[in-house]
Amino acid sequence: MITTGFRLITCAVMLFFMLYSSLGLAGDVLADDGVLSGLIVDRDSGEGLIDAGIEVQPLGKKCFTDLDGRFSLKLPEGKYDVRVFYPMFNSRELKNIAIKPGEIRTIEVALTPQEGEMAVVEVVESAERASEATQILLRKKAAGVTDRISAEAIAKLPASDAAEILTKVTGVSLVKDKYVYVRGLGDRYAKATLNGLRLPSPEPEKKIVPMDLFPSETIKSINVVKSYTPDMPGEFSGGLVQIETRDHPDGFQLKASLSTGYNDQTTGRDFKTYRGGGKDWMGFDNGCRDIPDVIPSDFIEPTGVLGTGGYTPEEITEFGRSFKDIWNARTETADPPIGLGFMIGDKLGKFGYLGTFNYKHEYQTKTSEQRTWYSLGYQGRQNVYADFDFDTYEEKVNWGGLLNFGFEFSPYHKVAFKNFYNRKATDSVREYAGYHETWGDDIYDRRLKWSENDLYQGELRGDHYFDGLNSDVQWQIGYSKAQLEEPDQREVQYWWDSESETTLAWLDSTQSGTRYFADLDEDRYDFGIDWKLDGSDLFRFPIALKTGISYYWREREFNYRRFCITRGPGQLDFDIFADAETLFAPEHFREQGGFLLREVTRPTDKYDATERNEAAYGMLDFTLLDRLRVIAGLRVEADDLEVATLSPYTFQSGTEDRATLNDDDTFPAASFVYSLTDSMNLRLSYSETVNRPQFRELASFEYIDVTETESVVGNPDLVTAELDNYDIRWEWFIGADELVAASCFYKDISQPIEIVQQPTSAGMRRYYINAGDGEVTGLELEVRKRLGFLHSFLDNLMLNINYTYTDSEVKLGPDMTSIMTNAERSMHGQSDNLANVVLDYTDPDFGITLRLLYNYVGKRLDVGAAYGLPDIYEEATEWLDFVAEKRLGTWKLRLAAKNLLDEEIEFTQGGKTYRRYKEGVSVSFGLSKHF
Repeated sequence: MITTGFRLITCAVMLFFMLYSSLGLAGDVLADDGVLSGLIVDRDSGEGLIDAGIEVQPLGKKCFTDLDGRFSLKLPEGKYDVRVFYPMFNSRELKNIAIKPGEIRTIEVALTPQEGEMAVVEVVESAERASEATQILLRKKAAGVTDRISAEAIAKLPASDAAEILTKVTGVSLVKDKYVYVRGLGDRYAKATLNGLRLPSPEPEKKIVPMDLFPSETIKSINVVKSYTPDMPGEFSGGLVQIETRDHPDGFQLKASLSTGYNDQTTGRDFKTYRGGGKDWMGFDNGCRDIPDVIPSDFIEPTGVLGTGGYTPEEITEFGRSFKDIWNARTETADPPIGLGFMIGDKLGKFGYLGTFNYKHEYQTKTSEQRTWYSLGYQGRQNVYADFDFDTYEEKVNWGGLLNFGFEFSPYHKVAFKNFYNRKATDSVREYAGYHETWGDDIYDRRLKWSENDLYQGELRGDHYFDGLNSDVQWQIGYSKAQLEEPDQREVQYWWDSESETTLAWLDSTQSGTRYFADLDEDRYDFGIDWKLDGSDLFRFPIALKTGISYYWREREFNYRRFCITRGPGQLDFDIFADAETLFAPEHFREQGGFLLREVTRPTDKYDATERNEAAYGMLDFTLLDRLRVIAGLRVEADDLEVATLSPYTFQSGTEDRATLNDDDTFPAASFVYSLTDSMNLRLSYSETVNRPQFRELASFEYIDVTETESVVGNPDLVTAELDNYDIRWEWFIGADELVAASCFYKDISQPIEIVQQPTSAGMRRYYINAGDGEVTGLELEVRKRLGFLHSFLDNLMLNINYTYTDSEVKLGPDMTSIMTNAERSMHGQSDNLANVVLDYTDPDFGITLRLLYNYVGKRLDVGAAYGLPDIYEEATEWLDFVAEKRLGTWKLRLAAKNLLDEEIEFTQGGKTYRRYKEGVSVSFGLSKHF
């Protein structure tokens, strides 16, 4: 095992080498020549201009600025005239710039926009790097294979959050409306960062943060990185989703927005809810769902036979009566959704700020959702084990915002303090009725659930450029916190008359009369520093050296407490056909002839987890023969992960189950970018990375998944999966916002982590395993082209098409082949085909934007089945969306229609329906104003 001291020494050696290279060699290289370096900025905004040109006469040498507007050019001794130029800006010429041997001459040039129509275009060019053209330029200059989407493009989508935005990116699909799948690999293979830092997840069963927590109004750009470079975390497999939030504007901005909408299967229709708290509309439970104060914090154990220990029957009776008697659903009418937005920002000298606030309240209904479970019968036939019709009613509140500050000491030294907060609450009623084999008859089930998700990230970062050393230094310190609260999840069951669709007698089962309480708390601390040295003048050819170190620590605490209502001694002397609130009334809790409260918390209902990661890397980025760019390097990581599954109570401490992973890894990576022409690249890359188990997958805690109504249990014996990644991409940048690209990729995965299903005596259970080996092969195609080449009438029409084909195979290990139905199958969540087609019409003269969006997701494996049952697949689905916008001065009107096709979403098992439902057509109307 690599010790901490050894890791620190490794980092120190790497940094010392870089420092020695920049200082020790500088004198030798600059002995005969000098260096002209500087910064080219927009005079009005002060922002660096990307790809501005610098021409030196009489030598005729040219170079272009980097992504921050900086340049550096080695020149022999002498005096020169320097011309600086940039599209749609007035060029400037500097006379008699003296260059002396061994010295660096620094200049700063501010360009002014050309007058007239050109000045209007300039506003887009300098707009904070949020434009589509800028994102394409960043993609062109990227070290690896990336796909970007800008704030300008986001504004044209019907998307309300990052999850919906990502469905428009090549090779990206979405599961359960919030979990990202990149290149057909499951959400566990996708990682996300916010402003360069990883985030904790507020959901216990996931490692990636749900993408629906990021409102689209707060996002500057989203970059999906598909090939690995050593300056990224080594846990890289499907892709890395990099979300950047908005920066402060260059001048005062104030914006307010209001939106509403309609869903054809929810708005104005019957909606079931229940008595909650007065703060539900704010996303806060006011305490009405808390465990009552009278309930002890230790395990509720009845008094023993000899009357010693535990709690007396009188005390347990009082415990049962203390809970709020809220079990019934009531019917209301679903109101239209409402959305509010506010943004204010300014730059005051060297100081800038940005504040945003977004609030959304909506209802969602899924009725007549069919779910069928199967068992294996005679000669391999699928027999119906349970067949239910589900109705689900969800009331959702989502609010949050940004509070960002920036201070610019000079164009070379900037510090920012960024804050992001989001809160999401969901209040739901879920009902189902139908046949269940265990009971041999029809049953009815109702579940009431409240869930709160909190996510906060605070980041202090600095960006510095040291002109004398041609060096960039970036550092960041971050703290993130994720919380989940699920208080008082209640469930009750009755016998059911399917003909009259009414409940009969109360069903005395282990799931009837249950109350569950869950909470999760995760904290994460990050630190990182990166140093990039432009060594072009030191080594006499284009080369950059980059190194850095990073550290993070995260810790999670998860608790689950279970109670159930059971029959006490004697005959019940009240009506068991009564509704649940009458049935479980406080007076019905008694020692004889009534109900008793029993705690059924399990010895595995708590887990504590920690992860510590220390990393260092070094990489070179150089150009050979003018056209071949090479990016190569190595990353070293030490990752220590521990999950302790244990009882919430000390008397059960002997049941502790501990999983520990101590991984010391090296991640080599190499990328080659060959410029076939100035506008055409050919990229090849190779890397070795890993995919580590997440906390929940290692914890032997078992719970019922609310969506699937199946139990899910972790596996403390999981190990880290290892990947070899190969990518090749050809890309042609036709114009500022046009391109054609084709990519091929291959991934070889050792011991991939998969989720599988098997029947148990208590029903279906899902659990995690390490499969034997896996492979993923794919092809991506993308075209983004204006149609004016067909006819001038179509100059304002843009066509954007992307398509991904993926083929995967996973082979199970020998210990699983006797259990799982298929020893070889596709990987979990992988679709063979993904496609997006976007037709975009923009007329700036009339302030009109029209956009039509089509999305296709092919058939994909939902879960691998066991003991002869067929695997479960989600069938192919299509979506069609439409957006229209009209600008009227400082006002903007917006109409968006989602899911116009409203296709049925269906899961099948062996060709038979396992689950199917519809989401309905949604239409939203928005109005915003810039002040």
